[in-house]
Amino acid sequence: MNDAMGDSAWDPRSVRDEDIIADAIQLLHDFDNTPPNAMTPLFYQHGFEELSLAVRDLLRILGHRPEGT
Repeated sequence: MNDAMGDSAWDPRSVRDEDIIADAIQLLHDFDNTPPNAMTPLFYQHGFEELSLAVRDLLRILGHRPEGT
C-alpha cells in the first residue's frame, strides 16, 4: 500500500525500542501529573487506548505478539 508521503506505509517496528520505553515512561508520568479535575470520561477513554498501545509495544519488545496486532 502506498501513502502520500512515500512508497510504503509507516512501519511501527522501525521505532527504536529505547524510544518506545521512553514513551511508556512519559505516558505514566503524564498520568501521574494529571490533576483530578482533568480526569474526565474522555481522559479515561483516551488513557486506556494510549496504555493499550504502549503495553502492546512493550510486549513486542519482549518477543511476544499480542492478540489483535
